[in-house]
Amino acid sequence: MYPPRTTGLFAHPRVREALLSIGRLAGKGGERRIPGLTIALIAAQAILYTVVASGGPPGVDALIHWGAKSGPLVTDVGEGWRLLTANLLHRDALHLGLNLLVFAGVGTAVERACRWWDYVALLVVSGLATMTGSLWWSPTVSVGASGWVFGCVGALLVLGRRARSGPGARFRWFSGENALPTVLVFLWLGWTSAGVDNAGHLGGLLSGLLVG
Repeated sequence: MYPPRTTGLFAHPRVREALLSIGRLAGKGGERRIPGLTIALIAAQAILYTVVASGGPPGVDALIHWGAKSGPLVTDVGEGWRLLTANLLHRDALHLGLNLLVFAGVGTAVERACRWWDYVALLVVSGLATMTGSLWWSPTVSVGASGWVFGCVGALLVLGRRARSGPGARFRWFSGENALPTVLVFLWLGWTSAGVDNAGHLGGLLSGLLVG
């Protein structure tokens, strides 16, 4: 079988710089409230990867066993829950680390900008949209949490543009000159790189914009 496609942020020098840029931006401002849900999700993904990869980097069969998105299993067998669980899985340690690095930044920013149930709704919708977009584009196996990352980025862009007062106003900087080029860099490199689930990234970003 082919290696699983990843909704992930990849080990490319220009992407590393963009990752750090988003991480620094998302950490600015904000309340001192502890982002408990973001921390819990990061811990859950790290623990899950440790379990799945206990015998080495997980192969396709192991990822499918643990809930990766697989077209035939979703459409033919009816295992729609995979559209959510696939967001928690990662192909290797680098894939995990890059996703969690950025999710820690943008997830914290969103969680501090809105009510926790709004944040949960964003993650559920962007996770489903990511894997649904991936399923529509290709039935191959796909895993990764960067749909959540793009969903959070989309929501922050909207919060920054719309909010003139209240918690969202502190993130108006995110819609400035640094954020949009960074998002475009991610999307462009995704479309020009092999093994990246670009449809999933677009699904996450568009759903984040709408929910935001």
